[in-house]
Amino acid sequence: MRCRRWMSVVSVTVLTAGVALGQLLPPASDDVKLRITQQEFDEDAAGRAQKAHAEALAKQFQVEPQAVENLQTLKQGWGEIAIRMGLAQELVKTDPKTYPSMTEALQKVGDLRAQKISWGEIAKSLGFQLGPVVSEVQRVRQEMRAEAKKAATEDVVSPGKVMGRAPAGKASKSDRLEKAQQPENPERAEK
Repeated sequence: MRCRRWMSVVSVTVLTAGVALGQLLPPASDDVKLRITQQEFDEDAAGRAQKAHAEALAKQFQVEPQAVENLQTLKQGWGEIAIRMGLAQELVKTDPKTYPSMTEALQKVGDLRAQKISWGEIAKSLGFQLGPVVSEVQRVRQEMRAEAKKAATEDVVSPGKVMGRAPAGKASKSDRLEKAQQPENPERAEK
């Protein structure tokens, strides 16, 4: 009995300490959130064809696939490309006179990134907050994951068709022909 009480006290203490510690940790910075999203983008792309991934990313940021392919030739990871696109998109929104197109904005972001400047510093130097970029890049990732999942399951399961079989209750023409050609069960005839 004493052992059970002691275990209860210990588990409550550990649980309380964990909750308190969680409340003491500061929220992750936008730079950290972007680095995590960058890694997730790279992981998501692992099983996907590069051309399909480039086209999906271009569609999300409303640019020509060639813009994504150009960044890819610079040996950029998918997460890096998505963040660059997000920053360029925000730059076009906040400073359309200086950067009227994504091409010009991408060039500016690329120039700053080549100087080994963090994402947060790039956003700050361009005159906007990193938060909206984080939200946009995370939204794009979720959209791309949903589209990839839909495309992957479209061929496997569709209404009225499960793994190449006809709907339950309806035999296909080949099933009906096969059944018609089967001999009658001799045991049935005797009964």
